[in-house]
Amino acid sequence: MTSFYFRWFFLLLPMALSSQVIDDLLVQPAVNLSWHNNARWSFNTAAAQRNSTNDGWDALHVQVAQFASYEIGFYTQLGAGVMYRELLDEDSPEEIRFTEQFVHARKYNAFKLAHRLRWDQRWRDQRITHRWRYRLSASLPLNGSVTDASEWYLTGSLEALFIAENNKNPSYDQRTSLGLGRKISKDIKIQFVGEYRFEDFSRDNEKLLFLNLGLYYSM
Repeated sequence: MTSFYFRWFFLLLPMALSSQVIDDLLVQPAVNLSWHNNARWSFNTAAAQRNSTNDGWDALHVQVAQFASYEIGFYTQLGAGVMYRELLDEDSPEEIRFTEQFVHARKYNAFKLAHRLRWDQRWRDQRITHRWRYRLSASLPLNGSVTDASEWYLTGSLEALFIAENNKNPSYDQRTSLGLGRKISKDIKIQFVGEYRFEDFSRDNEKLLFLNLGLYYSM
């Protein structure tokens, strides 16, 4: 079953790149470290680099983020985080982002479903951009009811964004992702996720395809 998803992924990717379906292909490797200090608090540290393949291989930026979440019960968490992004273009300003979120995640037998509401504040020089986001995500083991070591799972999500900035018209983004993950051991997993983004689809409608390559380690 896993090979079936891989075959379709690599079959559709060249078709998308050779058509007008996307304007740019971006590759983003990331490393994520998470840990718990007690039953309710959890923390996550992440580092990533974004690269464009539109005109050769072009590194766009590197970023680090720190997040904390608190479980309030009823399958629900409240969280907040901060991210620093260094753009590798000398003419572009660095970015600091603050995030607050509400997450409700629950398993239904083998199927896990999660709702996430986020509010981002992006600071670049004297500019501040607000983004309100809702994401519906799901994951499903491909072997049995749980994902054991050396087994694969399927993951996907839908996310809508409303973006507002002073002296600018608001914009809207839509993101859709689908990918595969593999649990290497009890604490380590990897994910290969393709994410299709409609950037500002009410006007410019820029279309981007992200290949997100993630390594996750849980302490």
